[in-house]
Amino acid sequence: MPGDHAGPVVCFSYLAAASLWNVERFPQANHGAEVQRAEASIAADGPMVAAVLAALDVPALVISNDIGDDVQGAQVQAWLGQHRVLATAEVVPRTATPQIVIVADDRGTRTWFPYLPSVTEALTAVDLAPLARASFVYIDCYQLIEAPAIRAIEAVRQVGIPMLVNLGGSALSPAVASAVRGYPGLIIQTNVDDAEHEAAPAVAGSLVDQTGASWVVVTAGAFGAVAVSTDDLVTGPAFQVDVRHTHCAGAAFSGGLIYGLLHGFRMADALALATASGGLRCERAHHEPLPPLNELRDVMKIRRWTAAPVRQDLVSPKERTGL
Repeated sequence: MPGDHAGPVVCFSYLAAASLWNVERFPQANHGAEVQRAEASIAADGPMVAAVLAALDVPALVISNDIGDDVQGAQVQAWLGQHRVLATAEVVPRTATPQIVIVADDRGTRTWFPYLPSVTEALTAVDLAPLARASFVYIDCYQLIEAPAIRAIEAVRQVGIPMLVNLGGSALSPAVASAVRGYPGLIIQTNVDDAEHEAAPAVAGSLVDQTGASWVVVTAGAFGAVAVSTDDLVTGPAFQVDVRHTHCAGAAFSGGLIYGLLHGFRMADALALATASGGLRCERAHHEPLPPLNELRDVMKIRRWTAAPVRQDLVSPKERTGL
């Protein structure tokens, strides 16, 4: 559903330096675990969505909190420059840059420790004027930043631009449901764990019922993704990749999905591009470039699926749509 505007894709999210640690397994309480690998990246999902789009030659802008003139702020600036991401964030002297430490073990468990001083207050006061010039809007709507995210959603509704609201696994609150309900250009994205992949169609259908979204997309790790509308269900496979990490895999998926929607792809084709984008994000180290379109197409042509995608016959049409 391409927008009528010729502007950039605008991503609303918080901005923080990310430190990614890998351990063999999490220790017991009051014990330690050796860090096997440590890498620097970015958070939250919005900046990564913008970077994925920039690699696909789609102009993107991040509306976020400011950063400090500290080491973490320099890390964020370097990352944005490397990935050609434009952002509203300014460097504010004597300010602590938000940061997050994400620890993952070899069993696929992830735990994160965010330090986000004054982020909610900053996002509540940020200038939303760039939203009016966007071709498409992406909004991170985690519980942590729900209030400013709702403010951004309301601003988008005033100008009628298609938007993707990313719940990031958070439950749909009554306040968010009220803010998005009935908006014709709405796509909602969330996720379920691999072990819960069979529930993805029902989760999507319930969100369609609660919001009236044009599509609800639910990712399910190695089992790909499912997209549900009021009268349709589409599945997308996950492609075979050598998983190095899972940080911002959902954001890379979102970037591929938005690219497809902007270019008028059928939902099935948009999902395939999105799962290829998310898969390559898991395979590559954080310092490596994000893939251009030709590399994503190669993945879609050459690599096999990791598992059978979510099956349409697992739930009835009534259960899929939540009606």
